[in-house]
Amino acid sequence: MNTDTIIHFSKVWAAYRIDPVLQDFNWHWRRGEQWAILGGNGAGKSAVAHLMTDTLRPQRGDILRSPNLLAEADILHLSFELQRQLIDHDVRFDDSEARDDAFDIGTTVRQIILQKHPEDERFASIAKQCHVDHILNRGIRFVSTGESRKTLLARALLNPPKILILDNPFEGLDRQSQDELKVLINELLCSPLKVLLLIKQADEIPKNTDHVLWLEQGKIKASGTRDSVITQAEQADASINIGSLPAASERHYRVDKRQPLLAFKGVNISYGPQPILNDINWTLNWGQHCCISGPNGAGKSTLLSLLSGDNHKAYGQNISLFGRPRGSGESIWELKKKFGIVSTQLQLNHVGRTRVVEVIASGLYDSVGLYKTCSGKDKKIAMDWLKVMGLDDIANHFFNQISFGQQRLAMLARAMVKSPLILILDEPCIGLDRPHRDLILALTDKIAARGDCHILYVSHSANEMPHCINQQLELVPHSGGGYTGCVTQHNADGR
Repeated sequence: MNTDTIIHFSKVWAAYRIDPVLQDFNWHWRRGEQWAILGGNGAGKSAVAHLMTDTLRPQRGDILRSPNLLAEADILHLSFELQRQLIDHDVRFDDSEARDDAFDIGTTVRQIILQKHPEDERFASIAKQCHVDHILNRGIRFVSTGESRKTLLARALLNPPKILILDNPFEGLDRQSQDELKVLINELLCSPLKVLLLIKQADEIPKNTDHVLWLEQGKIKASGTRDSVITQAEQADASINIGSLPAASERHYRVDKRQPLLAFKGVNISYGPQPILNDINWTLNWGQHCCISGPNGAGKSTLLSLLSGDNHKAYGQNISLFGRPRGSGESIWELKKKFGIVSTQLQLNHVGRTRVVEVIASGLYDSVGLYKTCSGKDKKIAMDWLKVMGLDDIANHFFNQISFGQQRLAMLARAMVKSPLILILDEPCIGLDRPHRDLILALTDKIAARGDCHILYVSHSANEMPHCINQQLELVPHSGGGYTGCVTQHNADGR
């Protein structure tokens, strides 16, 4: 083997069970090179990482590693799946029900990073470098998706591997956090640490990356210097066609249309001594579609959980939903049937071996998983929405075996099967390549145009805004700590 070789794939074929993910794959990573692998959903990027870490075995072909490189010990794949495992582990040990205060903060960001290492100056420096020094005492379940990703990066840098694979590192981060992380990654690319980036968008590839491998449906589309491959990728085009939406399901409830859909008056939420939301005043009327924006950690997900019944701190606050004060006798299930939700946290909860069609149908019952056979009317509704998403061919695949982007599209189908009165889209484009992001935006506008569903849309990116948005709630710092809301109304005139 060449002494310059870090890893060498030769005529590798690989599959997840019977589904091929890489076909006749050839790639040689040599010392002195910094690579990014570019590709959309299902392109095979994660499969390369799984082969490198030996969590996926090739069907045929050879993988040669540097003699001093051990797959499990020396290569770390920092991925969405790792975040999923982290959250799932913390939830299993939640003892809130046994506590007098009914609140378990769980594993803190500090504990996640340290992993029993001493808390020294190097730890403090890395926490600051990764911009998590201000959330060290927060529970990992109570930080944003972007903050949890930065936490895992800090942990990796405290005890660095020989190769660090960063899987879509910029997703879920606000613009400032993306810029800060790009600076850090460019620094890492100039350090002795070997960094491999898995990226969906060509414009996200850091400048200190010198080689790019472009994958499409498990095959190499192009490979070479950064600028040459990016030029080819940017010239590629894809069209999105959306058929008619399925007929709306019948709603078995009535709502007073003379009242606002929701109203917050002077709402304050804190966790312990830490204020999160401070003096929120916001009304959403019929016909309005709102974009909720703010930096990572501003409390966007907390605000949404107050609406959907998932946060007990809504009780005692001046919150009205569909003309009724929160806590005036409605059950959580009565509330949930009016909302459809797409969020990373909800996606994390679907970790079992449940078939995709069953995940979709579970939205009819607001359950995680389906506790009876999916058949008849329920299956038809689920399949109709899967066809709109272009996922009907994977209906019987297990949810935890399809790509992250396919999972996200499936979660939108799950949210829509019951024809919700309000559709909450919490960073819906995370994990999607450009064609699928365009699909999500076009679907959102089509759902809004039908006139029977209102959109609450959370996004960090100004260029990922549906045309239907006619109100904005921006979370901005409050002088007393935490974040308050600034509401503006405007015409639905696009991104």
